[in-house]
Amino acid sequence: MNGEDLKRMLREAFDARVFNYGDFNLVYGQPSGAGDPWVIGYRHQPLELLLCPVDLEALPEVPVGPDIATVSLGNVATLADTGSGYQVETVTGFRTWFEVSGTPRILLPENLRPTGPGPEDDGTVILGQEPDAEDFHEFMSHFMDTLESYYRTC
Repeated sequence: MNGEDLKRMLREAFDARVFNYGDFNLVYGQPSGAGDPWVIGYRHQPLELLLCPVDLEALPEVPVGPDIATVSLGNVATLADTGSGYQVETVTGFRTWFEVSGTPRILLPENLRPTGPGPEDDGTVILGQEPDAEDFHEFMSHFMDTLESYYRTC
């Protein structure tokens, strides 16, 4: 499995769980601390994030569940750039910290690893998402600026 194969599986996992999936750009996000990684969908209209946890061990099968977190201007309580990632909290009490990197190195579960170990195979894959990560960071800056402008007018 290579990074493009994993990217395709993550897209399929997101698409299977989100009704209007075509409206969203996607990036892979790693939670700060333990937990499943996020496939993060984001769009400008309406301005929102969908944080979709993905159990890599379940891939390529995608269990459909209600555990996608929606973060929009109507329900965000805190949205902060931590310097190495983001902190997100909603008014319903959902809270997470995550990082989005342009080239995350992802440890693959056994079921996604090649059957015959190669000389360079360490069980990881690099997911190339440099342009997507850059776009996401610009999106988050815009989201935070928009949120801040609402507080200034209050």
